[in-house]
Amino acid sequence: MTLTEGQKRAIEKLDAEMEAAKDPCSKYIAEQLLQLATSCPEVAEKILAEKKSLTGALDAIKAEAKKHAVGGCGCVDEAQAVEIACKYYNIKATEPTAEPAAAHQALGKNPETSMNNGAGTAAVSVNLDDFF
Repeated sequence: MTLTEGQKRAIEKLDAEMEAAKDPCSKYIAEQLLQLATSCPEVAEKILAEKKSLTGALDAIKAEAKKHAVGGCGCVDEAQAVEIACKYYNIKATEPTAEPAAAHQALGKNPETSMNNGAGTAAVSVNLDDFF
């Protein structure tokens, strides 16, 4: 598969933003966006939008988690995080681009250490105090 110039630029942009962020959540979201961008040139163009950034996508995820926080701790699962990031970039999200195992690996977790949200799927637990 040959990548378009826009796809190449989107990959470079996300790689640079991921390197600057250096946190596992950024890495996971960037990897999901990279997979979407490499499979669809239109997605790459949306990632290249001037006012859109990985930091902005993470801020949107944090804001959504904060809306549902209990005791200062808010959670979104992997699928929700990707959906929120896609909404931020105006990308129509259908399915997460990676299985939960890939998310655990990106976040440095294994199934034994991840939190169970009670629905049988693993969730990412974020303490909002860590971001302030």
